[in-house]
Amino acid sequence: MVLLKETAGEEATLDVRVGHLMRIGGYLDYAILSMWTGNKRADVIMGMAAASVRAPGPGGPEGPDEELLARLRDLIAEAREYFEAGDFSAAMARMRVAEDLTALHVIRLTGE
Repeated sequence: MVLLKETAGEEATLDVRVGHLMRIGGYLDYAILSMWTGNKRADVIMGMAAASVRAPGPGGPEGPDEELLARLRDLIAEAREYFEAGDFSAAMARMRVAEDLTALHVIRLTGE
């Protein structure tokens, strides 16, 4: 986290941006796996995924990834609402879309 704070006011490097998004992707993976396995703490793990996108990314509030992060915030919030209401399919759909958007953004940034 120190690295992100140090680059917040400066031009964020591509490596820092990709690392930040990969960390978010890891939280999304963990939440999705918890949901699939019926982990009793899936709601807590989904909260961890939500927390991973709460703050601005590298580059600050006007950074280059903020549009994606805003979409992820909305998708994860919707997923948590559906999950709490017992609608597993709708919750999983939102989490998968969030994970896929994150992965596609990383692929776009790295060219791989």
